[in-house]
Amino acid sequence: MESVENPKVSIIIPTYNSGETLAECLSSIYAQPYPTYEVIIVDNLSDDNTANIAAGFGPHIIRRKCNAASARNIGVANSNGKYVLFLDSDQVLSPSLIKECVRKCESGNFAMVKIPEVFIGKNFWSSCSATWKNCYHRVEQCGNGENIILGEPRFFAKRQIILAGMVNARLLWGENYDLYNRLKKMGVRETFCKSELFHHEPTLIRKILVKNFRYGKSLPIFVQRTRKQIFKLVFKHSLLTLRESLRSINKSPAIIGGCAVLLCLKAYSMVFGLLIGFMFSTDQS
Repeated sequence: MESVENPKVSIIIPTYNSGETLAECLSSIYAQPYPTYEVIIVDNLSDDNTANIAAGFGPHIIRRKCNAASARNIGVANSNGKYVLFLDSDQVLSPSLIKECVRKCESGNFAMVKIPEVFIGKNFWSSCSATWKNCYHRVEQCGNGENIILGEPRFFAKRQIILAGMVNARLLWGENYDLYNRLKKMGVRETFCKSELFHHEPTLIRKILVKNFRYGKSLPIFVQRTRKQIFKLVFKHSLLTLRESLRSINKSPAIIGGCAVLLCLKAYSMVFGLLIGFMFSTDQS
């Protein structure tokens, strides 16, 4: 039962063909010791076993054609919690993560919480991708916000999301980063938690490259619709990540070589997506 000490948290998860990772994600949620939460899955009409897996856990399921940003807005509109946690279907919560985020907000008058993220790979290529992502986040934690892209919170006071105008549903990439920047301009206070979020990288290299192609394609749209110049930040953050990876990788030579190959392939796929994105944004203007 919801109480003053235990305000309800709404956990919102967009899904699309997420059958490979959804069960582990939901298991980590329902194992949380925090007593008052709801799980809302907004499914983009998956054609795999996503819906069946979700139904086995008993969340509120909404099936609707939508992108990830729209799915988050749909989840917020159908939520009953004081707080919102935006989660992806390939992420796993560490024990007591929700409890710590609520405690941070309630005791310190904060309205958004950054959660440290650890990337995990289950095979060779996903391990290479996870190694790069973890170095990327180490740069993020040590860097200057004027020179790199800082990670965005995932845990929010729902009232502040509504006051900010919700997630920008027109964005195909960077929608959480855009929301975070709007909340910062409003003076919303943020904090950090120690509990970690574990993020599984795709096991197929094709999925990794498709994701980077989509990111590249969406970057011009992000700049056009948010008026934020982000290309220089992306480039500098990537260079700093490369330096960090060369300094700190204590892996086998195969992993180091795989990271180098994957970096080149991801760069090519992102640049190709970027060119397509510029053509698309020009046609739309």
